[in-house]
Amino acid sequence: MTVPTISESPVANGATTRVPTAFLGYLLATGAVLACVMFGALVAHDLWFVAFGMLAAIPLGLLVLRDPWWAVIAWIVTVPLVGTTDGGAVRAVYWLTHRALPVAALVIIIVGAVTGLRPRTLPKLGLPEACMAAYLGATFFSVLYTAQHELSRLFVLYDRVFIPMCLYLIVRLVVPERRELRTLVVAAVVVLVVQSVVGMVAWIGPAVLRPEWLGKVGERTTGTLQSPDLFGVTMLFCGLFVLHMGMHAARRGTTRVVALCFFGLSLLMLFMSFSRATWLASVLALIGLAFVYRRYLQRIIVVGGLLILVLAASGLLRTQWQYAQYRFDSQQSEASALSRLPVFLAAWRMFEAKPVTGFGYENFDSVDRRFQGRVGDLVYPDKNHASHNLFLTLLAEQGLVGFVLYLGPMALWFLASIARRARIPDGGVVNRALLVALWLVILGHIVVNNFSRMHLPFGLGMYWLTLGLIASIVDRYRNRVPDRPATRLVSAIR
Repeated sequence: MTVPTISESPVANGATTRVPTAFLGYLLATGAVLACVMFGALVAHDLWFVAFGMLAAIPLGLLVLRDPWWAVIAWIVTVPLVGTTDGGAVRAVYWLTHRALPVAALVIIIVGAVTGLRPRTLPKLGLPEACMAAYLGATFFSVLYTAQHELSRLFVLYDRVFIPMCLYLIVRLVVPERRELRTLVVAAVVVLVVQSVVGMVAWIGPAVLRPEWLGKVGERTTGTLQSPDLFGVTMLFCGLFVLHMGMHAARRGTTRVVALCFFGLSLLMLFMSFSRATWLASVLALIGLAFVYRRYLQRIIVVGGLLILVLAASGLLRTQWQYAQYRFDSQQSEASALSRLPVFLAAWRMFEAKPVTGFGYENFDSVDRRFQGRVGDLVYPDKNHASHNLFLTLLAEQGLVGFVLYLGPMALWFLASIARRARIPDGGVVNRALLVALWLVILGHIVVNNFSRMHLPFGLGMYWLTLGLIASIVDRYRNRVPDRPATRLVSAIR
């Protein structure tokens, strides 16, 4: 009796029958034809990005299986384009890249380490990650006990809390080195260019863009992200990260000049956001850069000065400059800022009413109206404005428990960064300058969230991803030299 091969199949009498090679060819050809028909139908219905997404799904799955870091890259590049859709085939791409891919990558990392399929030692998790798990658990029970529609609220929790924390854990466990950071800088350049192009087209010819990208056309620049504040912090991350990689990883002067040009583009987009909170975050980031990149400060000033001169001479941004002045000092802008005071007052009164556990996750908009009141002689709450402060909303919805648990990881890693800053080298790519640049991005998130509430999944994911990069830098230097007595508090992070 012969042993069946791949192209053979056993039959009842012990003989073998060979599967015709032509049949396999017909099967593959039929599959290829069906795939081409589906691809053509999607393109014909103006769903070309879904078609290309389907083509990329198989190699992307193989890439993630081989290297889970590619899940982070795919998330950064794809979610800004599909995260603002409400339904249809594009939503399936969002489900894949945002709701499934980060979880799959995290499972691959953990299972590979436990089973030995990926022979590597994972970093030890500590108090910051315990705070994250506790916040997730506390928020889960908050939804169960306070939400009227638990299932829909749990989906919100999954999108805005669980998936962003998965991105943090992927970065934390992978511990990105030079190779991973090079792929990340490519993704940052792609996001920077795509968002800039969409943002400029929205001012020049908005009719060619998708309707969901035009929510603030003629008023703010949002790219594909719907929110000018999210657009701003995204541009800040891309600009600072590309600048760092260009100054420290590039060996040729041409690459550094290109990095400076991309950084100048990010500054232009930060201005074009017309968000005062984003402008403040940008100014603080530039002040920080003046100290961190003293060696390259002259080049940055020269490139920025040339960019301003070219734009001023061309007159391309004359209308935008006048609108920026209007956004800065007009009576309408002042009235817009004052109108938020009753909401801030309501948040504080809600915190005073339930200081420990709050009124429940995502319940602010349904409760705050009865806590609003007149703020001196400045403003009377004639309209129920949405929350414009993430931190006050945290206190109102989840009390001190949620506030401490949510911000605890950031505070702990900040203490660890200060305590271990002397151990982190100045040279190389993963250095002290990168750590400071990432903290400037976190500072941008803090500033923006004091004037708005970051609730879009991509913005929350970028916050936790940035914090994960900080954690991966700081944690790798915790055992280089013994801790000094003044820094023993940081040992709790282990």
